[in-house]
Amino acid sequence: MALVLVPALCLLSGAYAQERGITFASGSFAGGAGSCVTIPCSFTYPAGRTVSAVIWTRNEEQTVYRSEEACVHADFKGRARYLGDLQHDCSLQVAGLQPSDQGTYRFRFEVVRPGSSDRWTMRTEQCLQ
Repeated sequence: MALVLVPALCLLSGAYAQERGITFASGSFAGGAGSCVTIPCSFTYPAGRTVSAVIWTRNEEQTVYRSEEACVHADFKGRARYLGDLQHDCSLQVAGLQPSDQGTYRFRFEVVRPGSSDRWTMRTEQCLQ
């Protein structure tokens, strides 16, 4: 049985971290081939903004989850489930784990300020080994 490990690490400090940031649970996650793994994740952003999109990618080339489902890579359709919301929870679950699921997973969210052209994106990553 192949194991898939997910070491989680996100370091942010100072005022920037208090206003906006992404946090993963500490430690590693493991799952046997065919099982599922849940990556607990949360994010913050300044008040008065609206989250317009949430995106999880693998190795910067495969979209694991995107709020617009049409953009999800075929390898993850029906296996990746976003457990979070567009508020503060960005947890992801991947079922039917395969050795090919190993790689660097990145979470990104896009924020807009209503009535303004002000928008920004924040992302962070963790590895699935």
